[in-house]
Amino acid sequence: MGAVDKADMINSFVECTRKTTKWYKKIFFQLIDTAVLNGSIVHRQLTGKVITYQKYRENLMRELLEEHHTPRRPSTGGRPAVDNPLRLTARHFPCKVPQTAAQGSRTRRHCKVCLSGARRSKQRKMTKYMCLACDTPLCISPCFEEYHMLKHY
Repeated sequence: MGAVDKADMINSFVECTRKTTKWYKKIFFQLIDTAVLNGSIVHRQLTGKVITYQKYRENLMRELLEEHHTPRRPSTGGRPAVDNPLRLTARHFPCKVPQTAAQGSRTRRHCKVCLSGARRSKQRKMTKYMCLACDTPLCISPCFEEYHMLKHY
Protein backbone atom coordinates (compact mmCIF):
# COMPACT_ATOMS: atom_id res chain seq x y z
CA MET A 1 0.00 0.00 0.00
CA GLY A 2 1.41 3.39 -1.00
CA ALA A 3 1.95 6.25 1.41
CA VAL A 4 -0.87 8.33 -0.08
CA ASP A 5 -3.33 5.43 0.16
CA LYS A 6 -2.34 4.75 3.77
CA ALA A 7 -2.68 8.44 4.70
CA ASP A 8 -6.12 8.58 3.07
CA MET A 9 -7.16 5.42 4.92
CA ILE A 10 -6.02 6.78 8.31
CA ASN A 11 -7.73 10.13 7.70
CA SER A 12 -10.95 8.45 6.58
CA PHE A 13 -11.59 7.26 10.15
CA VAL A 14 -11.34 10.70 11.77
CA GLU A 15 -11.72 13.21 8.97
CA CYS A 16 -13.30 16.56 9.71
CA THR A 17 -14.78 17.24 6.27
CA ARG A 18 -18.13 18.92 6.25
CA LYS A 19 -21.07 18.48 3.94
CA THR A 20 -20.65 21.68 2.09
CA THR A 21 -20.89 22.82 -1.49
CA LYS A 22 -17.96 25.19 -1.16
CA TRP A 23 -14.96 23.47 -2.74
CA TYR A 24 -12.40 25.63 -0.96
CA LYS A 25 -13.71 24.55 2.44
CA LYS A 26 -13.29 20.88 1.52
CA ILE A 27 -9.72 21.55 0.42
CA PHE A 28 -9.01 23.49 3.63
CA PHE A 29 -10.23 20.65 5.86
CA GLN A 30 -8.30 18.10 3.77
CA LEU A 31 -5.13 20.15 4.27
CA ILE A 32 -5.76 20.35 8.04
CA ASP A 33 -6.24 16.57 8.21
CA THR A 34 -3.02 16.00 6.26
CA ALA A 35 -1.05 18.43 8.46
CA VAL A 36 -2.31 16.74 11.64
CA LEU A 37 -1.42 13.28 10.26
CA ASN A 38 2.07 14.49 9.34
CA GLY A 39 2.44 15.97 12.83
CA SER A 40 1.43 12.64 14.34
CA ILE A 41 4.05 10.79 12.29
CA VAL A 42 6.79 13.29 13.21
CA HIS A 43 5.76 13.14 16.90
CA ARG A 44 5.97 9.34 16.88
CA GLN A 45 9.44 9.40 15.26
CA LEU A 46 10.88 12.09 17.55
CA THR A 47 9.53 10.88 20.88
CA GLY A 48 9.37 7.14 20.23
CA LYS A 49 5.97 7.03 21.98
CA VAL A 50 3.35 4.98 20.22
CA ILE A 51 -0.10 6.52 20.69
CA THR A 52 -3.10 6.08 18.45
CA TYR A 53 -3.85 8.70 15.85
CA GLN A 54 -7.23 9.40 17.48
CA LYS A 55 -5.57 9.99 20.87
CA TYR A 56 -2.97 12.26 19.20
CA ARG A 57 -5.76 14.37 17.66
CA GLU A 58 -7.54 14.61 21.03
CA ASN A 59 -4.33 15.69 22.79
CA LEU A 60 -3.62 18.24 20.05
CA MET A 61 -7.12 19.74 20.31
CA ARG A 62 -6.92 19.87 24.11
CA GLU A 63 -3.56 21.64 24.05
CA LEU A 64 -4.69 24.13 21.39
CA LEU A 65 -7.81 24.95 23.38
CA GLU A 66 -5.88 25.36 26.63
CA GLU A 67 -3.33 27.60 24.91
CA HIS A 68 -5.69 29.82 22.93
CA HIS A 69 -8.89 29.75 24.96
CA THR A 70 -10.41 33.13 25.72
CA PRO A 71 -13.06 33.15 28.46
CA ARG A 72 -16.50 34.41 27.55
CA ARG A 73 -17.50 37.81 28.74
CA PRO A 74 -20.45 37.78 31.12
CA SER A 75 -23.69 38.82 29.53
CA THR A 76 -24.48 42.49 29.78
CA GLY A 77 -28.15 41.98 30.42
CA GLY A 78 -31.24 41.02 28.55
CA ARG A 79 -33.11 37.77 28.73
CA PRO A 80 -31.28 34.79 30.28
CA ALA A 81 -30.17 32.31 27.63
CA VAL A 82 -30.65 29.10 29.60
CA ASP A 83 -33.67 27.99 31.57
CA ASN A 84 -33.25 26.65 35.11
CA PRO A 85 -33.07 22.81 34.76
CA LEU A 86 -33.76 22.27 38.47
CA ARG A 87 -37.31 23.48 38.03
CA LEU A 88 -38.17 20.11 36.40
CA THR A 89 -36.41 17.82 38.89
CA ALA A 90 -36.22 19.27 42.39
CA ARG A 91 -39.06 19.50 44.94
CA HIS A 92 -40.92 22.80 44.93
CA PHE A 93 -43.52 24.30 47.22
CA PRO A 94 -45.55 27.48 46.80
CA CYS A 95 -45.15 30.32 49.29
CA LYS A 96 -46.35 33.91 49.49
CA VAL A 97 -44.36 36.69 47.86
CA PRO A 98 -42.38 38.50 50.58
CA GLN A 99 -43.68 41.91 51.59
CA THR A 100 -42.03 45.06 50.34
CA ALA A 101 -42.04 48.47 51.98
CA ALA A 102 -43.89 50.05 49.08
CA GLN A 103 -46.75 47.54 48.74
CA GLY A 104 -46.86 46.13 52.25
CA SER A 105 -49.05 43.04 52.70
CA ARG A 106 -50.55 43.51 49.22
CA THR A 107 -47.28 42.62 47.46
CA ARG A 108 -47.90 40.92 44.11
CA ARG A 109 -45.80 40.06 41.06
CA HIS A 110 -46.53 39.00 37.47
CA CYS A 111 -46.94 35.24 36.94
CA LYS A 112 -44.14 33.95 34.69
CA VAL A 113 -46.28 31.32 32.93
CA CYS A 114 -49.18 33.68 32.25
CA LEU A 115 -46.72 36.28 30.97
CA SER A 116 -44.95 33.90 28.57
CA GLY A 117 -48.18 32.94 26.78
CA ALA A 118 -46.60 30.00 24.91
CA ARG A 119 -49.46 27.54 25.51
CA ARG A 120 -52.37 29.97 25.79
CA SER A 121 -53.15 33.61 25.18
CA LYS A 122 -50.66 36.00 26.76
CA GLN A 123 -52.03 37.75 29.87
CA ARG A 124 -50.48 39.88 32.57
CA LYS A 125 -51.81 38.22 35.69
CA MET A 126 -50.70 39.35 39.16
CA THR A 127 -50.13 36.70 41.82
CA LYS A 128 -49.19 36.72 45.48
CA TYR A 129 -47.58 33.26 45.33
CA MET A 130 -44.15 32.16 44.17
CA CYS A 131 -41.80 29.18 44.14
CA LEU A 132 -39.15 29.92 46.73
CA ALA A 133 -36.59 27.46 45.25
CA CYS A 134 -36.87 28.98 41.75
CA ASP A 135 -37.56 32.54 42.95
CA THR A 136 -40.31 32.73 40.34
CA PRO A 137 -43.80 34.22 40.79
CA LEU A 138 -46.50 31.74 39.72
CA CYS A 139 -50.27 31.39 39.96
CA ILE A 140 -51.23 28.48 42.20
CA SER A 141 -53.39 26.77 39.61
CA PRO A 142 -52.50 25.69 36.90
CA CYS A 143 -49.30 27.69 36.35
CA PHE A 144 -47.33 26.31 39.32
CA GLU A 145 -47.79 22.74 38.09
CA GLU A 146 -47.17 23.59 34.43
CA TYR A 147 -43.94 25.44 35.21
CA HIS A 148 -42.52 22.51 37.20
CA MET A 149 -43.82 19.67 35.02
CA LEU A 150 -43.50 20.85 31.41
CA LYS A 151 -40.27 21.73 29.63
CA HIS A 152 -42.04 24.27 27.39
CA TYR A 153 -44.72 25.74 29.64
